[in-house]
Amino acid sequence: MHEDYFPHKVADQRKWFVTVKGNIVTTGPLLGMDPLDATAMKNRCDDPINAIDDAVAAEVEAKNKNKAKDEVIKEVMDEFRPIIQTLKNNGSYTESLGKTIGVVGTVIEIEYATIKTDVEARLAPHGAEILFTLKHCEGGMIYCKRGKEESFTFLAHVTHPHFVDTRPNKDEATSELRQYYVFLVMNDQEVGLASDIASINI
Repeated sequence: MHEDYFPHKVADQRKWFVTVKGNIVTTGPLLGMDPLDATAMKNRCDDPINAIDDAVAAEVEAKNKNKAKDEVIKEVMDEFRPIIQTLKNNGSYTESLGKTIGVVGTVIEIEYATIKTDVEARLAPHGAEILFTLKHCEGGMIYCKRGKEESFTFLAHVTHPHFVDTRPNKDEATSELRQYYVFLVMNDQEVGLASDIASINI
């Protein structure tokens, strides 16, 4: 028989190991455990606690680096686009010259009034990951409703097509229904229609 006392969420797993570490030396011997084994078990808890902390730190760092990368790319391209347009408007411009510096592309027509993204919500190590398609737009506005909330509220403005909602469940609930929808963004303004709602239990 396998008892499911070990939690599935990373935050709860860390809390579990901290609880064992803080109490096994005093409680273990009361249940017939050798004090040396209890101390060894206490010390062993440091490995998963440190591993969890490292993983969380790495995820935060990766998220920050991705955000910084997107911001740098947007900043530089905002500078480059008018320069490139000036080059392409020059009387000496040819497609061959344009290809040599990579500025020949396909003109994309976007119906800003009706454009609508596709959204998926899936479990992530520290919460819910929301993924959507940019469809040649600059980002998205994410809205969420969770638990017993009656309406959606703004959650995040992102310039990349994914976001991890790491908020803990409200009122420390063991399970929480979360619903998300996304508006696409151009020039920092919402465009088109709201996506269909993506739901997930956390």
